Amino acid sequence: MKEKEILTLQEVADYLQLSDKTVLKMVKSGEIPCAKIANQWRFSKVMLDDWLTAKMEVIPQNDFSRLVEKEYDFIKISRLIDEDSIITNLKSSTAQEVITELAENAYKNELVNNKDEFIKKLLEREQLTSTSIGQGVALPHLRKPSGTFVTEPKIIIGRSAKGIDFASLDGKKTTVFLLLLSDSEVVHLKILSKLSQILSKEENMKKLKSAESPADFIKFFIIAEQEL
Repeated sequence: MKEKEILTLQEVADYLQLSDKTVLKMVKSGEIPCAKIANQWRFSKVMLDDWLTAKMEVIPQNDFSRLVEKEYDFIKISRLIDEDSIITNLKSSTAQEVITELAENAYKNELVNNKDEFIKKLLEREQLTSTSIGQGVALPHLRKPSGTFVTEPKIIIGRSAKGIDFASLDGKKTTVFLLLLSDSEVVHLKILSKLSQILSKEENMKKLKSAESPADFIKFFIIAEQEL
């Protein structure tokens, strides 16, 4: 029997051997990746496993690691976004083209040092299951963030006016793509956690999708973080 790709809150609680109240608390605090579909919380099994593996592997090995962890407790998402890294009119029409277009922007801005291998890893990640979280938004990322490909933490944003079939949890087309770039598991978890807090609010999802210019996107994240 094929393993379920989408889990309910209770199924996640059973899987993690936690109470449903504890999982719900983690959802509300943005600690765990999820999406709200038809007013119900749903979880991608593969993304959940990525998150769990990263949690188990993030063990600081030295003072520098602890320094990085402390530093990123307070990082602003808006500081990870530059106008040069925002594509307001994606030319892509397929999932593979989107990944390539976003990765090429990262390479052009010297945020990635091996474009072809980076694209390959991103596509392999999407083949496991889509990184779309529903409601028109996707968070493409490497399954195991590493400084091997990424030079510094950043977020590349892409917007498609028509929307693209990205195998979304809710079956709808995806219009906004946030490519997460991080050079360590610690940093990746902290960025993902902050984004989860912001995007768990339906009103924020609507505002994000209504952004059209680079300035709109940066302003959205500045305000959204202030309201957390």
